[in-house]
Amino acid sequence: MRPFAAFLALVALAGCASPESGYDEPLARDVYQKVNVTSYAGAASEAGSPAATARSTRYQSGSISSAAADWARWPAGTLFRVLATGELYEVDDFTDDIVGKNTLLLYKPAAAALSNSGMHYVTIEIIRWGGFPASAALLRQQKSSTSKKILVELVARHPEAK
Repeated sequence: MRPFAAFLALVALAGCASPESGYDEPLARDVYQKVNVTSYAGAASEAGSPAATARSTRYQSGSISSAAADWARWPAGTLFRVLATGELYEVDDFTDDIVGKNTLLLYKPAAAALSNSGMHYVTIEIIRWGGFPASAALLRQQKSSTSKKILVELVARHPEAK
């Protein structure tokens, strides 16, 4: 009877276990996705700032704006439209805040970012997927621990990126 009781205790404890804190199961690679978004600005939005994205480009705001994402989920170069607003964004950056998350950060000029701040869900339409091999090559050039975390998941989920 004791082995059975131990088994039940293990099953009960396993039911309480949760995935790594802050990790979201990746979304299916569909044309339409419901994702968590927030806007960001900062030094790159100040006039004369030399700030650049992880792709070594200046932050963009306009007909196509910059976005930050976990490149293991949305590789660099992914172009998407926010359906509610029609705005177009291209993934050109990443940050530690969103590694392992189904979250996109949408670049806005400082004033617009303040009025649109806060996390919320939107539906996006993928116009063009970026490339996992190209993203892996860019991540290998980076020195940050964030880029290494993304690279490990990217190669594990997309072997063609090795």
